[in-house]
Amino acid sequence: MRGVGGVLYGAGPAYGGKSWVRLGKAPGGAALYGDQIIDAFDLGTLKALVASASSSKPGSTVHDADDRAVKAWSYRGTITFGQLFKVSKPFRQMLGGRLAPKYGRVIVHWGIATDLTGKPVVVQAVWRPGEGYPMQKVAVATRFSWPVKATIKAPRTTGTARNPYGDDVIDTFGS
Repeated sequence: MRGVGGVLYGAGPAYGGKSWVRLGKAPGGAALYGDQIIDAFDLGTLKALVASASSSKPGSTVHDADDRAVKAWSYRGTITFGQLFKVSKPFRQMLGGRLAPKYGRVIVHWGIATDLTGKPVVVQAVWRPGEGYPMQKVAVATRFSWPVKATIKAPRTTGTARNPYGDDVIDTFGS
């Protein structure tokens, strides 16, 4: 997936073939996260999580997206979908600006491992709404690498499609 200028693109078998297709408008982070509800590049979200962390301590060594060992600092805590919706503009955007009221109390257990300069290396989120909910358990982890210097251009497309991976959170909790 690739996000450029507020438009999300996908390619590969899941999107109907080998060529790129336009998936529609989405924040750039949507290309990175799929079901990840914590945007590691949104300072408002990170500040709110770190301020409410139940644990903040030197962590073990973690592996970044390039599988390099990184000495880390670990933050952990919980937040409800309702609280995350209030503090995280990317989460609000992901859900199309609406969180179904019955999901506001769903508890998210989160963890963020940063390198020793404070850059996120691993972001984890786990939630278990329980019986009677369409998704009974979700666990997602996103790894990052630093430094990254890249320019991303919008690809040529052969049509439009729906994202088969990242929409289940939107469909379930944004309705």
